[in-house]
Amino acid sequence: MTGSNAMHDMISKRAAPLTAALIALASSLVLLGCSSVPKRPAEIFTTRNSAIGQIELGNKAVSKGDFANARLFLAEAWRLAVSTDDPSTRVKVLLAEGNSRFDEGDSEKANEMWKQAETEAANINDKTLLSVAKIYMARGSLAEGSANENIPDGERKQRASAAKTVVLAEIDGTKDNVLYHAFAWKVLGLAEKELGNANSAEDAIKKAAELHEQGKYLEDTAYDWYLIASVRSKAEKYQDAKAALETALGFDRRAENANGLAMDWMAIGMVEEKSGKTDAAIASYARAKEIFLSAYLKDSAANADRKIAALRQAAPK
Repeated sequence: MTGSNAMHDMISKRAAPLTAALIALASSLVLLGCSSVPKRPAEIFTTRNSAIGQIELGNKAVSKGDFANARLFLAEAWRLAVSTDDPSTRVKVLLAEGNSRFDEGDSEKANEMWKQAETEAANINDKTLLSVAKIYMARGSLAEGSANENIPDGERKQRASAAKTVVLAEIDGTKDNVLYHAFAWKVLGLAEKELGNANSAEDAIKKAAELHEQGKYLEDTAYDWYLIASVRSKAEKYQDAKAALETALGFDRRAENANGLAMDWMAIGMVEEKSGKTDAAIASYARAKEIFLSAYLKDSAANADRKIAALRQAAPK
């Protein structure tokens, strides 16, 4: 792996908390309405809120790489959404399911889910969800994070340019929801990164970070700074990348986000390794391993252990 894409592999393995906080917000909005409007039966709200809760559990499972349980939670969310015949909840489940499949490496199935979400959002004329579905598909089209890591540079840039066009066309449609709006800025940043526009990429992701921080969405803010570090690392600004990761650590600590903390330390280890600081890299990987083990993430801990062993084996005797 070259210095220009040092954190590419890490980005593809750390799942973004794309919708968990978003769904929590949507859940609270379900209960708001004009007092003069006749109330719907309470049990429908209960079922709908249960669906929202299942989506949130699914998203949390995805963020830990626990895709088997994510599927169970999201399948139950879909059952509940169908049982109430609630169109917007159906769309939210489809978006979350697509995100899960994408992080699992099944881009084709993810796009199928997002396409269905787009169709259903269009059918109910929900302009916000329609814009969001299009932005999800734009995210899925980017080479970074896709299952195929050997996409030629020309195609990567072509995909990024198309994604950027979609986001710029749809971003105003997300302004009514701070979390959807932040996600749009994040996707724009990833597209700019693929295009090699480091400054524009960082500026876009920082807009997402500002929105998340203002709303006290700590895990999302931490992930934004993780992405900023990846932009700086690709530009071979390793110390600046480390500074961004230290900022991510601060937010993940406040959120008590074990998986995020461990991934931050893994990324710091990569930065130290690329900077030629072997001892510091080993210490960072060891810290990540400890956190992974504390969270019962044994496969991730084993990956950290392999990195430590490789560095020790390569060290001068």
